[in-house]
Amino acid sequence: MDKFLVKISKSKKNTKTNAEKNVGLSEENLHSIEKKRSKIDIVPNTKDINQIQNAVSSDVVTSKSDQITNTLLESDNFIRDPGEKSTNSLILFSSGFGPYQPNNIIFPQHSGRKFRPEWYSSFPWIEYSPSSNSAFCFYCRAFPSNTSDPTFVSVGFKQWSKASYKSFPQHEKSFGHKEASAKLAGYKSSKKSGSIISKVNTHHQQIVADNRAYLKCILDSLLYCARQSIAVRGHREDEDSSNKGNFLELLTLRANDNDIIQRYFIEKEKTFRYVSGDYTNTFLEYLANIVIKNIIDNVIAAGIFSIIVDETQDLSRHEQVAIIIRYATKDLSPAEVFLGFYETETTDGETLSMLIKSTFVSHGLKIENIRGQCYDGAALMRGSYRSIRNLAKQVSYVRNVFGTLNTLHNFIGASSKRHAIFEKMYSVLNVSTCDGPKTLKSLSDTRWSCRLDALKAVLLNFQTVSMAKETIQELCNMRCEESFNNTWNEVDILRKQYNVSSSILPRKQKIPAKLGGGLKEVENTTINKHYKINIYFAVLDNIINDMGERFEENNLYVLNCMQDILLNDMPNNNSFKEINKMYGFDEYNLKAETTILNRMYKTVHDQNNVQSKINFIASENYKAGFPTLTRLIQLFITIPTNSASCERSFSCLRRLKTYLRTTMGQSRLNSLGILQIERERSSLIDKDKVIDKFSAAAECRGRRLLLHSMESINDDKIQKTLLTPGIGGQPTFSNGTKVSFHFVTRVVSTNSVVDDSYKWPKHMEIVLGKKFKLEVWETILKSMREGEISKFIVHKSCFITSLVAHLIQFGLA
Repeated sequence: MDKFLVKISKSKKNTKTNAEKNVGLSEENLHSIEKKRSKIDIVPNTKDINQIQNAVSSDVVTSKSDQITNTLLESDNFIRDPGEKSTNSLILFSSGFGPYQPNNIIFPQHSGRKFRPEWYSSFPWIEYSPSSNSAFCFYCRAFPSNTSDPTFVSVGFKQWSKASYKSFPQHEKSFGHKEASAKLAGYKSSKKSGSIISKVNTHHQQIVADNRAYLKCILDSLLYCARQSIAVRGHREDEDSSNKGNFLELLTLRANDNDIIQRYFIEKEKTFRYVSGDYTNTFLEYLANIVIKNIIDNVIAAGIFSIIVDETQDLSRHEQVAIIIRYATKDLSPAEVFLGFYETETTDGETLSMLIKSTFVSHGLKIENIRGQCYDGAALMRGSYRSIRNLAKQVSYVRNVFGTLNTLHNFIGASSKRHAIFEKMYSVLNVSTCDGPKTLKSLSDTRWSCRLDALKAVLLNFQTVSMAKETIQELCNMRCEESFNNTWNEVDILRKQYNVSSSILPRKQKIPAKLGGGLKEVENTTINKHYKINIYFAVLDNIINDMGERFEENNLYVLNCMQDILLNDMPNNNSFKEINKMYGFDEYNLKAETTILNRMYKTVHDQNNVQSKINFIASENYKAGFPTLTRLIQLFITIPTNSASCERSFSCLRRLKTYLRTTMGQSRLNSLGILQIERERSSLIDKDKVIDKFSAAAECRGRRLLLHSMESINDDKIQKTLLTPGIGGQPTFSNGTKVSFHFVTRVVSTNSVVDDSYKWPKHMEIVLGKKFKLEVWETILKSMREGEISKFIVHKSCFITSLVAHLIQFGLA
């Protein structure tokens, strides 16, 4: 059996024509041609070179190859004889072959006449079949039609006596032959310059590329405004406004050196620019959601995390709750990430608890993975625990002190004249403030430290020194007669120095007439006893009680046990037992890993601290060798120590929601806060994902710009436009796969709906391979991913004109 050496070269253009798809090809013919849409050039063995060179037509279409593979192909599986029913002329022509015109053979006679090789040059479309001793038309066989003469397509011409002067010229002038010749010429031309469909598709792709480039410019400008904490919108944004806001003015500036922005935004090429308030809010929300998704993925990968929560009041008098998550990264570094601002009407423990739970559920975080909680000790966020600020407010006289401070600040600061007199008194009296504040400070609704600063500002300006106590024992020692008398005497000296009137007892409260009337008896007969019992001792008792509860709640003993294990060379056994009891660590494994790590650490490090050991494990990649100890380090890093991240987020809130932007909505505020606080993550946003999500949502409200390219399926017969990307990779659909999907069929010319499966009681289902429906269904569905929504424009030969398909699920039937 003869062998041929086949050179397979993969075409750069992975396309086929419509006519190519109309002709079937068996698996036995052209074994390696159809596979992966490859081009084939045949290089015969030396002994057959003359025969093959004479067989190949001079107008063979060739293409440059980018990959060459050599293989052997059986000659019996590669038959060019047109008399063989399995031979496909179109496939041969597209593979680089012309009419089969053998010369070096013996032509047998038929009715006294025989085929003459000279006819090859007179009629180049002729091809000869040695097996049937008949002639065929290569063009008509490649592009058959209803008007084609069967004699030259499938039967074969044998009347040699009428060939040259009658039959061949008549066939050459026939409508069917001319139509086939035109199709072949168009096919050859499309191979060189591309078909009309391909040119239209190229133009469509360029439009899509420009549209997406414009949206990326909008997203870049929005990100710049958000990351810089500057206002996006302006007060007036019409054409006559001299200042349209930072966002529009930035686009106008960028249009000077950006052709896309110049065309779309300035020249209004598309008449729709996506710069209105609704669209900017949508874009900001999509950008923030991508940042949040990245954060949540990292938190879930860490396994355990802690929460830091605090609240403040914005300039609109709305309570804003900031939620921070702390977790350990893969390199055992602490990370605190911002989850957002959340508006709440009340800040009681139950409301905040429900807010935190609902937030975690919406983001897919499990509450059982929380290992630590940190709330601002001076706010209402500690639930059932009473804070220092609230306890101090329970003493009415202390509350009145802060009210007086606030009134004093407002009285002096509200008038420039009064403030000028205040400053003049400084220069005249030559008051020394010991490097303290030279003006009075306002109070804060959320921060106790700001109230302390306001109090210190007054005291420093009165040349007094406040006493500070740091421990509970010192506060307990202050709760005595001697300490009160010392404080009373100092205050009395200060009163006399600045000519302040002496203290008096509070006015007696009246008893309502319906209860008998009269005045209430005063329990404390002297001013000294009144201030000692009702104010001094009351405040100290509340502070001591709250600090005791706070230390008991934090359970510092467990943290000390962690520090003992991580820091000391010989940790206490009780530390291992306590950790095992609290968190369920394996005590034996933890002891063994700690002992081994300490020995290894000593050989290379003299410095002994917790951070150095953590860096040693992370840098040397010992995490796999010390899994239990790594878990303990991760837990130690995860536990928060302060709420500074929440305080920093409030600083961002003050920059975002200024007195000029108090009408900003909560969704916009939250998106801007995420993009500004998480600056590093926002700079890495994949804008193509934002555009894809926006394009998918645009189908619901009407599309203005084309944002997805068409994909070619089956060449000219099916054009695919992706509307909503699916999930996962391209699945493999084998026979027997059951596919569930929805579809809407429309007529392109009238846009009338032919069929709509969304109105059915149940979605459409097809079992691939059974083909009880049109084959175009299988072709369409095999090009889709699960969850994908695409639009297909199908040639009328497939009996479907326009189709929108939504693949729901697939699996073996």
